[in-house]
Amino acid sequence: MKKINIFPQLSLLERYLISELIPPLLFSIAIVTIVAESIGISFEQFKFLIERQLTFERLIYLHLLKLPEFIVFAAPIAVLLATIFTYKKLSNTSEIIAIHSCGVSLDKLVYPAVMVAALLIPVLFIFNEVIVIPANYKAAITLEKAMNINRLYFQKNDIFYQQIDDENTLDSLAQQNYLKHLLYAERFADGQMQQVTLLMRDSEKLKVIIKSRFAECYGQQKFCYFYEGVKNIINADGSYGERIKFDTMPLYLPNIALQLQIDQETLDNREMNIFQVYQRLLVFQKAGDRRNFRSLQVHLQKRFTLPVSCAVFALLGSAIGINLQPRVRYNSFSLTLAIILLYDAVQLITNILIISEIISFYWIWLPNLVGTGAGVYLLIKKSSSS
Repeated sequence: MKKINIFPQLSLLERYLISELIPPLLFSIAIVTIVAESIGISFEQFKFLIERQLTFERLIYLHLLKLPEFIVFAAPIAVLLATIFTYKKLSNTSEIIAIHSCGVSLDKLVYPAVMVAALLIPVLFIFNEVIVIPANYKAAITLEKAMNINRLYFQKNDIFYQQIDDENTLDSLAQQNYLKHLLYAERFADGQMQQVTLLMRDSEKLKVIIKSRFAECYGQQKFCYFYEGVKNIINADGSYGERIKFDTMPLYLPNIALQLQIDQETLDNREMNIFQVYQRLLVFQKAGDRRNFRSLQVHLQKRFTLPVSCAVFALLGSAIGINLQPRVRYNSFSLTLAIILLYDAVQLITNILIISEIISFYWIWLPNLVGTGAGVYLLIKKSSSS
């Protein structure tokens, strides 16, 4: 029986290029991870250690928990550094010139590096969702316990929640947004909202006003329970109508219940999986919180753009590293640093413009598109000059 190959057969040249790329790639991931983690958290944690808020064992434990996040962060930078270094080394030893003179095009020389980076895309995405997110949450909880901070202790004044809804107009397919629910509570303590007022309306006018001494909302059940209150029906002319007293009144308020649950959970963006991010996006959308909605959209898109940037940097790094004129010298590390700084600068400006609603959130892909275009341009230019 003939064996079926899941992956296409690699040529001898492709296997050779991959074997040359893998060692510097692994080395670069290790170095960049260590440097990034040291800069990112070590100084702050050593300050806690000196102030005797953290034991040395707990400090090591926190570093281990944060390590997965910095591995994901380091991967694209490591790909860029490794590809520039590998192809530059092969160019300096005239191997690239020899292979190219045998009729092998530059795009075939770049293909193995891009293929390796493309394989990293699903690996990084799954690694981030399965390992990084839980590790970030565990690290945050561990640090908060060491500093006697309890994030589950939720108590605040002037609670304000709203739900924006929409309806299709009869004469067109256009949607008109309107305020459907508005809830205000004077304070939140011991799991209850105190002195609660709820306004309920349709697209035209106010329909119901509910006032209660306290209320409880449950995000999983999507119900809010109002206790010891009064329900006022508003007539068509705006005057008060029927007045109904109640001891307990359950209402199906899924968005408000989820908003309260989110406030109680106080999860950072880096501590939420994809499902939780989409759930929070829906809540922000229904609440009409456009700034937090777009900010979370940017964060969500970054979870896709970061792994994809590995393939972009592989193409760009290979195109830069290939040098058909070995006498041209440059420093791989300095060039990598300059590219990363430029990439981050473009990304930062794009993020600010997106959150400010000046441009669409799809522009978050601009740095990757620019990097891809630059890589293709360099390959075409070097191919035409050879």
